[in-house]
Amino acid sequence: MNPNACCIISEASEDRFDETDSLEEALRIARALARESQAGDPVSIEHRGRVIRQPVLLPDGSISEEEIR
Repeated sequence: MNPNACCIISEASEDRFDETDSLEEALRIARALARESQAGDPVSIEHRGRVIRQPVLLPDGSISEEEIR
């Protein structure tokens, strides 16, 4: 496990889906997973053990993304 990698995690199932070296790639994967999940179920991007972003599918089909600091 690369300590500088971004990990993509489904908050609904707590499954780890992927690990990437770039935030841009992690965002692309997380948004795609959010589109496939149920509305309201966030997908988290973790970096160095902290959640830094959470895309979530809204009931209207759009993706909302929260940046966590």
